[in-house]
Amino acid sequence: MLLGVLALTVVVFWERHRPAPVHIPVPVEPAPAPLAPVATVAPAPVVYATYRTPKPVDDPFADTMALVHLKLRQWRDSLRQDPDADEYRSQLMKELLALVTNDNVAQIIHALSAQELDTPFGTGALQHWLQLDPAAASTWLASRPGATAAQTSALADYWSGNPAGVQQFVDAIADPAAKQTFLQQTSEEMSRNDPEDALKLAQQLPPGPAQTNVLQAVACNWIATDPNAALDYINSVTDPAMKDRLTAAAAQSYALTDPAQAAAWLVSSVNSDEVVNAASLNILQTWVTKDPAQAANWAMQFPEGKMQATAMQIVSQYWQQVDPASATAWLQNLSPPPADPAN
Repeated sequence: MLLGVLALTVVVFWERHRPAPVHIPVPVEPAPAPLAPVATVAPAPVVYATYRTPKPVDDPFADTMALVHLKLRQWRDSLRQDPDADEYRSQLMKELLALVTNDNVAQIIHALSAQELDTPFGTGALQHWLQLDPAAASTWLASRPGATAAQTSALADYWSGNPAGVQQFVDAIADPAAKQTFLQQTSEEMSRNDPEDALKLAQQLPPGPAQTNVLQAVACNWIATDPNAALDYINSVTDPAMKDRLTAAAAQSYALTDPAQAAAWLVSSVNSDEVVNAASLNILQTWVTKDPAQAANWAMQFPEGKMQATAMQIVSQYWQQVDPASATAWLQNLSPPPADPAN
């Protein structure tokens, strides 16, 4: 009995004084941190060129030129970015030309850059100046190196309508270089529509390559519009070398109408073998487009050697493109075959 009480007392004492149990916590994974937002790059906006109307200043001409430069930039941008916007560019040109007056046209022409001058606006302003003061405009243009075809055409168009005045202007040009430039440019352009008056100007050029080139242009254009007058002029030329060159030039032009007659005229009228050979090949290039078989027959009559080989090659290359069967048959019947002109 005593032992039982003692045991109970020990148990009660132990329960009261034993250390509290240590509980090891179960590891808990921390909640995932929210993902940082991914940075996105917005596409770069399309930037279009914009032009502000220039602020007016105290100089009216400066205001005008500022508008001219602005509208010409807009015109060039449109031509590059939207080639089909013809109506828009036409309206710009109307607005530009409306800025040109009798009082400012010369100043505007002088203030334009070469690029701006080589535009429909530049040509229109030049035509305005020619009508207002043809002597000043022509002198200025003749003194400019590298005038464009449109500018010289505007010059020639004006003087073609005033053949009596053109000689007075030529006589008044003091600078020999400017006079030669004017004669060369104007006579060559005038030869397209008025070869007889163009000839009068060309004959005032000093003898040399420039005059020869212009006279050849006159002969080419004249034979196409009035063959009898052109032949009368060519036959009146006393310099044999010049006469040969003019005949060859006219024959090449006449080949567009009648290549067979042009070839016969060339061979019978020109004495220089060099001129005949060069002109013959040019006529052949025209003839083969009109009648390959006849052109081939003529080519076979050329002197044997490099000249004939070149002629046969001209015919063969064109004929093979338009009628391979006929060209092949022609080549097969040749005995021997044409030589390579490179050899």
